[in-house]
Amino acid sequence: MNPRINTPDRTNPDGSTTITMKRCCNGCGRKLGDVDNRDVDDRGNLTDVRGECPFCAPIVALEMTGCRAWWLTRRNIGAVDDTVDRDGIYAKGYFEWDSDNGKTVCVGLRIGTGEARIVARYGDWVVRHPDRTWTVHKPPAEVTT
Repeated sequence: MNPRINTPDRTNPDGSTTITMKRCCNGCGRKLGDVDNRDVDDRGNLTDVRGECPFCAPIVALEMTGCRAWWLTRRNIGAVDDTVDRDGIYAKGYFEWDSDNGKTVCVGLRIGTGEARIVARYGDWVVRHPDRTWTVHKPPAEVTT
């Protein structure tokens, strides 16, 4: 697939600005570049461009092998926790001390117990594999949220 052009905004002599519409990843919302003809299908629907995103492309590859993935946020942590629990695996919020506020705050989800437990922080992908094992996919450093 050809990489997207990323046209910068241009200030015109009259002071107005000319912009080019940008396409964002439909998985995480990161800007990918200029909109082009591959962004809309024959019915006028936006296409799935997660495969172009450095953060979401590895998740698309995992989904193609039968995995299910959730991008962990404060809004969906309860639903992800419930899904893990339904697999018979212990899960609960993961807390750390916030010295700025002087209190303990939830920063993600702990899955499993003992040495085998994993921790997903907000912004990580939580992945359930077809064999019902769970892993965490951290975003690449250059796209950390």
